[in-house]
Amino acid sequence: MPKNFDMANKGRAFEEEVIRANTYYKNKGQALIQKISTPWNVVRRGKQIISAFPQAKSTLDFRGTVKGGLSISFDCKESEDEKGLPLKHIQEHQIEYIRTALEIGETSFILCSMKKLNKVFFIPGAIVIEYWDRWQKNKGRRGYNYIPYLDMKEVFYGENANLDYLKILVK
Repeated sequence: MPKNFDMANKGRAFEEEVIRANTYYKNKGQALIQKISTPWNVVRRGKQIISAFPQAKSTLDFRGTVKGGLSISFDCKESEDEKGLPLKHIQEHQIEYIRTALEIGETSFILCSMKKLNKVFFIPGAIVIEYWDRWQKNKGRRGYNYIPYLDMKEVFYGENANLDYLKILVK
């Protein structure tokens, strides 16, 4: 098994859970939400692949439309920290994407699997931006480097044991 296998697949089980939920939403006619693939440059020597690296920084993990025309974009994150989501798990280009999406009226957010709590949380984009900006202004100071789970909304499981994150968006 390659040395980077575990890092490359970190969060994959949670993403698969979200993909199952998205398939369920599509089959029920509630939403069309797709995983956004990161384009890769592959370096070959003949038929052998020597290395591969992302072409450009991606957007967020998922984009789509909820019935009624609500445009959404979101990223999936996992946290081993029971306090919340460490901001170091979010990349600056993702913050910029969320910021721009919110400015044009798109609903953008993060779904966070809190592994030690065995729960999934919804973090609205405005909360993500608020904590990120506070962290940037207070680099190196204790207590500013994560989004506390108390400022997140718990996502529950619905029909067929699927994660039902749309319930938070569509009331």
